[in-house]
Amino acid sequence: MSFFKELENIVIYTNSIRKLENYLSFDLVFPTTWSLLKSHVDETKTVFHKNDEKGKTVSFLAEINDESISETIKRIESVISYNKEKEEKQRLFNEKVSELKNLFEKESLDELKSLKFDIDETPKLEGTEESIS
Repeated sequence: MSFFKELENIVIYTNSIRKLENYLSFDLVFPTTWSLLKSHVDETKTVFHKNDEKGKTVSFLAEINDESISETIKRIESVISYNKEKEEKQRLFNEKVSELKNLFEKESLDELKSLKFDIDETPKLEGTEESIS
């Protein structure tokens, strides 16, 4: 696989890639609202920098070998995926709240009392995981 293919999903957040002795440092800038969960990072190979107007800068270190670099990129992709899903869920939540507000403004009290929500399956609630930034 080409190096570009490896970086394709993370390049939009990439500020720089540096060589530090036997390591590559992937320096990324994420929106300040994003979280990094403990399960998404190896705390021994992650450096958190001061947040600024650009966003939340985080450096992910990988030993210079195929396995370590691929694993680091997968960790970065999991951070991106988690936060994009979280943003989409928030957008959807806001949309549904707006729909409910409109419904409550238009419908009578009696009709609202009979309002029911049918969900095919009970959603599986994920356990809350500790965020490290």
